[in-house]
Amino acid sequence: MGCAVSLGLLVITATVLGVDALRSSPGNASVAGAFYLLAGGTFAGIFLAVYTAWRLLRLPSAYRRGGLSLVSGFATVLLMLICIPVHQLFGRNGLLFLLALSGGLAALLGRRAAGVRMVP
Repeated sequence: MGCAVSLGLLVITATVLGVDALRSSPGNASVAGAFYLLAGGTFAGIFLAVYTAWRLLRLPSAYRRGGLSLVSGFATVLLMLICIPVHQLFGRNGLLFLLALSGGLAALLGRRAAGVRMVP
């Protein structure tokens, strides 16, 4: 489930970077584009975490598999709150570091999860 949460955080951090770029551009005073990007990116990150956890979990029970996938989505919501203090303290460089960290962690955990096999 760590891989799924890391992928969700990756998408959400990229979304926050995109919103920050839209807000700081001098010619664009429209708030609607930043709102739609933020809302769509947040939901995409949560759904990606749920979908990735569903695909990685190889449980015979769909009820347990779905429940743990939803827990992964909720964990992504809690973990995405890290973006707020990182952005306020370190700005775009902090978000870029968080993006690279979550991408590397997702790749590492995804590779590790791909090697796990179920014992019958």
